[in-house]
Amino acid sequence: MENGIEKKKGLNFKIVLMTLLFLILVSAGAYFGYSKFLKDSGSKSSNAVAQNNSLVQAQQTSSQGNSSTSYLQQVVSKYTFEVGDFTVNLADEGGKNYLKISVFLGYDDKKLNEELTDKKPMIRDAVIEILRTKKVEDINSKNMESIKMEMIKNINPLLQKGTLNNIYFSDILTQ
Repeated sequence: MENGIEKKKGLNFKIVLMTLLFLILVSAGAYFGYSKFLKDSGSKSSNAVAQNNSLVQAQQTSSQGNSSTSYLQQVVSKYTFEVGDFTVNLADEGGKNYLKISVFLGYDDKKLNEELTDKKPMIRDAVIEILRTKKVEDINSKNMESIKMEMIKNINPLLQKGTLNNIYFSDILTQ
């Protein structure tokens, strides 16, 4: 009988030891996986959040009129992506006014070019939604900065591989 009890105690000790060893290996693997793979993607998303926060702060500062040169005028993008020409009806009474404008997106990460190409229809839709809410008196040099900031704020959540840092307009025509 005593021999059977000692075998059970020895077997229980081996099971507990193997379970502890297994838990240590799983914990070490989880830590390594987190530190190698997930930690890097978390810092990228926190960089994107930080950049978006700085854009919002810059928008608030420029809307208050505290700075002589705006935030977006100071940012020069490494790359640009042509979204295309837009012709939209403006939100004026009577619906007789329209805006024709060419839009270019500014960014610094070359990896973003492929994603912008893939998501061009969604980006165009976001730009159209913003432009259609504007009136003729909104399309002036004072308000263009806030329109650009609004576009960046609405387009950046659509992107995963990087963020926009500027918007460029050309060929602006209102009637």
